Amino acid sequence: MSSIYRTADLDVSADTAWDFIERYTRSEVHVCSLCRAERQEGEYRVVTLADGREIWERNVSVDPVHRRATYTVPGLNGVEHHQAEMRVEVDHRERARLTWVTDYLPHEIAEQRAASYDALFAELVAAVNSHGDDAMALS
Repeated sequence: MSSIYRTADLDVSADTAWDFIERYTRSEVHVCSLCRAERQEGEYRVVTLADGREIWERNVSVDPVHRRATYTVPGLNGVEHHQAEMRVEVDHRERARLTWVTDYLPHEIAEQRAASYDALFAELVAAVNSHGDDAMALS
């Protein structure tokens, strides 16, 4: 299986970052400019793309203790397997770090899609970092 691996240091605390990721799994926050809307249907996060197509992301695990969320998109564009993980960790400097890993089968799909994940991950990191601003405004 091939993986797309992205990681970044964050400007917010690990707790703030996890709050965002957890809300993401419940369709309560918006991330991608390619997406028009999100809604929750049971264990699925349903993402409506700008062209009206829907992607059904099935939450597999949302683990607040380990600050880790995994999801899969069954049948995504005909791929054999898709699973992704977002996790928030604290590094040796006590800074929060976000990691997003996406696994694909067949292997060449990860290679074909890797470049597009740069922009998606940049939007995710920006949204997580601005969530700290939103949280400050509410307190």
